[in-house]
Amino acid sequence: MEERFGYVIKVDGKVVWEGRNPKEKYFEIRKQNPGKEIAIAWRTKEKILVC
Repeated sequence: MEERFGYVIKVDGKVVWEGRNPKEKYFEIRKQNPGKEIAIAWRTKEKILVC
């Protein structure tokens, strides 16, 4: 079954991780990138805006 949605973690605007459970990777990525802007975004294959 194809995934219809998931999450991405970005460091300074560049996607560094994609998956379904960002909590597992967020702190690891934050520790590896001190002083950089880190964001979690929700991505979907369908054209839906989630607010």
